[in-house]
Amino acid sequence: MHSSSLNDEEAVSNQATRQYEANESKIKELREQIEKEDEEYQNHEQNIEELKNRWLKPLDEMIKKINEKFSKFFRDMKCVGEVDLLKDETETDFKKYGVQIRVKFRSEESLHVLDARHQSGGERSVFTMLYLMALQDITNCPFRVVDEINQGMDSINERSVFNQIVRTVNQRDTPQYFVLTPKLLQGLDYSDSVTVHIIHNGLHMSPDVWDKKCLV
Repeated sequence: MHSSSLNDEEAVSNQATRQYEANESKIKELREQIEKEDEEYQNHEQNIEELKNRWLKPLDEMIKKINEKFSKFFRDMKCVGEVDLLKDETETDFKKYGVQIRVKFRSEESLHVLDARHQSGGERSVFTMLYLMALQDITNCPFRVVDEINQGMDSINERSVFNQIVRTVNQRDTPQYFVLTPKLLQGLDYSDSVTVHIIHNGLHMSPDVWDKKCLV
């Protein structure tokens, strides 16, 4: 009995030793796997950061240029407009990145993100035209066509936007603008670089309805 008990204890001890060694080996293997995956994760994070910096910095600079022009156009109209880059809080969810535009058309208002709830159709037309002109310096094209952009604008905004267009196209190395509209205010400030084409829709419509002095 005594010899049998010793054998049993020795067998249990040997089994426990083997189990311990097996567990230690498994723990070591898991630690090595964790270290390897952690290193891969760090390399992955570093690659993401390097790739992000390649396009995020130029994108930030481009948005700043757009914002400078856009804000200036709005200040000239006695309004406020801002363009900035909307990012995810962690800056890692790139699906949430976007261009955010906030505007204020009246002094008693606060800045609001551009949407149909806060701005009228005419105000959104003003934004569209000014934003298009703010993109002027960062895009390369021979001409732009603007169709009925003044529809829905009141006469004050229409005149202000038209004057902004004339000032913009008078700068050097800017594309040519074709502004198509069914109505055009008289007494606008034209320059020597502006040509007005009036297309009449009937044989008996007299061109004399326009004061020639207003088109000079």
